Amino acid sequence: MRSLLLALLLGAGGAQAAVVNCAPAPNSFTVLLSEPSGGAMTDRAAVDGFLRRLQFALDRERDEQWINPDATPVAFRACPRRAPALDGSEFSPEVVEQLNDQRVLLEVWGAVDRDGTPPVLSAQMNYLLVPLRFAADQREAVPAAALQRLRYPEAGAAPAQDAVQLVARPQDLDAFIATSLGLKLLRERRFDPAHANLCRATRLLGALLKRPLAGRAKTELTALQHFVQDGAAKALRDALADPAYPKAGLLRLQNPAQPCAGEE
Repeated sequence: MRSLLLALLLGAGGAQAAVVNCAPAPNSFTVLLSEPSGGAMTDRAAVDGFLRRLQFALDRERDEQWINPDATPVAFRACPRRAPALDGSEFSPEVVEQLNDQRVLLEVWGAVDRDGTPPVLSAQMNYLLVPLRFAADQREAVPAAALQRLRYPEAGAAPAQDAVQLVARPQDLDAFIATSLGLKLLRERRFDPAHANLCRATRLLGALLKRPLAGRAKTELTALQHFVQDGAAKALRDALADPAYPKAGLLRLQNPAQPCAGEE
């Protein structure tokens, strides 16, 4: 099975893309940091150095605005030579199912370019929310895109001189991590941490939507926020309907009509 999956991964992309195996962090939820395309990094050493520095920056600077059930950490894993296409076409249902089974929450990659006179850095970063894509592959009703795309720098932002500085956005990652973690825990019927994460995600996505986004990015992010808030209400309804949910469970104090009232 493993050899068949690897063959699918290696054969799925075009000449400019490859999704080779990247082992997730043990005993953790994982965010995979795959290598970018684009012209800002011109050789293998530059790409490898970018991934190492990006992982270090996120490990050091992230705010961890999510709820870790059982204190299970969320680890970032740099994935040299794993280079998905920008459209994510390699992520077949089989690939996504394996990532989901390995407790991978997100995969992050994109394109980083340096253009103009004087040259300035720009990037399109992709965030694949694995539990959301897995649900869509299971033909569940998912009215939001599992592949979210953001461009950096934002309108009016000062130019970045360093690629890691440009794309290392802990607050953006926190929003998508809380979303993915909440959806995964809801599928596992772990209602309290699912609800907490989905409410955190609703707030974090709302903060992201206050930035100068436009077009497809804003439309898809708005749909995601609505879906996540609906997921928080579903966590409440499912908990209250579950005979095994504790009589003194905290979610019994919440109203599904206002699922995140009183949450941070």
